[in-house]
Amino acid sequence: MLQPRRGALPGVTLIELRVVIAIIAILASLLLPVLARAKEGAKGTQCRNNLRQIGIAARLYADDNRDTYSCLPGGSIIYGGQWTLGPNSTTLRPPTDFQGYWALGYYQYFGGNKKLFGCPDGALVDDYRDLGYGYPHEFWANSTYGQCQFLTLPYNGHNAQYDHAATGPLRISSYLSPTSTIFCQDSFEPLMSGPDDSLGLFPGSSKILSRWQPGSAYAALYTPTDLTMGWWRHNKGCLTLWVGGQVSRIPYTPAGIDYRWYTGEKPDSMPRF
Repeated sequence: MLQPRRGALPGVTLIELRVVIAIIAILASLLLPVLARAKEGAKGTQCRNNLRQIGIAARLYADDNRDTYSCLPGGSIIYGGQWTLGPNSTTLRPPTDFQGYWALGYYQYFGGNKKLFGCPDGALVDDYRDLGYGYPHEFWANSTYGQCQFLTLPYNGHNAQYDHAATGPLRISSYLSPTSTIFCQDSFEPLMSGPDDSLGLFPGSSKILSRWQPGSAYAALYTPTDLTMGWWRHNKGCLTLWVGGQVSRIPYTPAGIDYRWYTGEKPDSMPRF
């Protein structure tokens, strides 16, 4: 008769196996949220680093261009999100092409590294399907930070983009409160016109992001996705680059933020950095 080898372990019972499985399940349930938070933290860190580098490029551009940011001669910012002529093209759109992405104007100042403008949490980005485009997400993936038109156009109490009396570009030195003026931020769309597609609660508006709220005509093209989350990507926070070069997280607030953070005016409250 064969004898068990010295030191051999006895068989594992079914109850013991269940206990081990239960312990592993408990440990996994405790560990997974920690890993998820660590992953989100890493994405947030990368996004902040992107924005800081963008801020440096913008400052260098302004130093070389009479204290102004990139825009068309009258102050308008190009509003498309396209870097190139199409998904299969490597030809950059000119910085005067309205279909182009606003960052094209700063291209030489960030060494052409388009990935700086791709938030690692930027799954939601305007792909202009209302205009009939069917380009893949990858084509738009490096256009995830948006600017407001009032960065370079004066705000006259309404939509300056269609106000022929409003002239720009604004000089940075003309901002009454540069440290509380937003240069760019997490955004579903690349150019925010102000009242209906930014986080600012402008005079006469009852809510923010009305163009993209669930139930709107534009949002219906993306149903059932809540497009407003394109602004609140990082644990319901919006990472934002300010004219002064600071990067901060604006906590989720459905009521909106002070619209003067977009217009360069002195706000009622300063952002926290």
